[in-house]
Amino acid sequence: MKKIILIIVAFYLSACNSTDEQATTQIPKEKQPTGRVLQYGLYTLVSGGDVIDDPKTTTGKGVSKPVITRDRTVERIPLVRNKYMAYQYRLSNLPGKGRIKLRRVLTHPEFKLPDGSRSSGSNFMVTKKLDRGEVIAYDAYALNEDYEMIEGEWIFQIWYKDKKLLEQKFTTYHPDEKEMAKLTAPSWLDKKHSR
Repeated sequence: MKKIILIIVAFYLSACNSTDEQATTQIPKEKQPTGRVLQYGLYTLVSGGDVIDDPKTTTGKGVSKPVITRDRTVERIPLVRNKYMAYQYRLSNLPGKGRIKLRRVLTHPEFKLPDGSRSSGSNFMVTKKLDRGEVIAYDAYALNEDYEMIEGEWIFQIWYKDKKLLEQKFTTYHPDEKEMAKLTAPSWLDKKHSR
């Protein structure tokens, strides 16, 4: 009986010891995945940007390979057709090589889609190129449809597994006539691409 008790105690002590070892091998805070926004604001389409069907998005549509340029750094986004709210971000200390799966979450003011359904956001997986533990990428939302012209808060998030790495907030609003005239006036980009 003493041998059985000694075996049980030895087993218990070794289990406690291995738990302590696991606790000390956690990833140090400076090596854990992190994210930060590099730039953000109101953007204009330069080229590309064909509208395609994309069932995972809020509207069931997406914009294919847009090239955008930042008009101004703002968190208040005027509701103007064919403008983008966008941000560039950097994620660091990610494991692995090649490509990595991330979760992109968007919440926005509720709007009614043409099919009668309502939408207040999207939540889907994206795959990004991983280079030396880092991802540098853009995330954007194009304001293309009348039903998207709803004032309110838009919250973009990027998650890795169960950890939110970053968040960018925008607030949309209806510009007055003077601001709308400036925002929709032809720009040097329009002149450059009409040649």
